[in-house]
Amino acid sequence: MVISRGVLVACSVCLLYGGVMPASVATANGAESRLDSIRLVGTGYNAGKIGKAILVAEGDKTEVHLMLSGVPSGTSLPVHLYPYIYEGTCSSHKLKARYALTDHVLADSIIRPRAIGAFRGPVQLSQRIPVAFETIRATQYAISVRTSPADGNLEIFCGDNSFNLSQRRK
Repeated sequence: MVISRGVLVACSVCLLYGGVMPASVATANGAESRLDSIRLVGTGYNAGKIGKAILVAEGDKTEVHLMLSGVPSGTSLPVHLYPYIYEGTCSSHKLKARYALTDHVLADSIIRPRAIGAFRGPVQLSQRIPVAFETIRATQYAISVRTSPADGNLEIFCGDNSFNLSQRRK
């Protein structure tokens, strides 16, 4: 299944600024694509910032699309971000990440999508992980976004699926 990038970006902007995301979205060929959204919260290093992670089923893989309202001032430019998925929650997860989403770390501007890299403002980043959507969705996990090693490898966002997981069990 292929979901158009335009639909994904439109949903992303809506979600980032408080919208509600449906459990499925029609794709270009009329099929439904399964997805999940996770609220990301800025940590003490990035207080007041918000974000969303959208997980979309893509066959036996999962597309993870991150939209973030910004990064800490002083972050090296262009912005490089290192997302990880951990088993557990933001407050208590394993030390080693289950999945490192580090194939593509150069963040893109949401406002200026044709720009090479992001220099400030809302940013986005997309990765695919080699695990089925259903598998990851049934697991307690936390998504952590870190700055580059040059910027101290600081966790600047974190969000977990504990609310989504508890809603599905009801």
